Amino acid sequence: MDGRRLVVSVSAMKNATPNARLDLDAIAFRLRVVREAFGMNSGDFAQSIGVDASSYSKIEAGKKPLKMEMGYSVAEAYGVSMDYLYRGRLTDLPERIAAQHRQSLKNQDL
Repeated sequence: MDGRRLVVSVSAMKNATPNARLDLDAIAFRLRVVREAFGMNSGDFAQSIGVDASSYSKIEAGKKPLKMEMGYSVAEAYGVSMDYLYRGRLTDLPERIAAQHRQSLKNQDL
């Protein structure tokens, strides 16, 4: 790869998604899906990922962002990807969570 191509690639990456923002409500929905798939209340789920219950309730309400460290804890403990939590990518989800995700979407439509 010559230097000019590299510069173009880096420049394109810098301008790919200006001002990208996380959708806190969508992240909250996916966290709730994971929690409900394991039949946990919010306090127990929060404790399982090392977050205090008050902070977790704000995250699940979409009022506070899910910090990367917390997202990683959820991903490791419950077998989901960071891509699922933050972007909603549904590939490679454990069946238990995929089923809960589908059910939660149906419940939203009611």
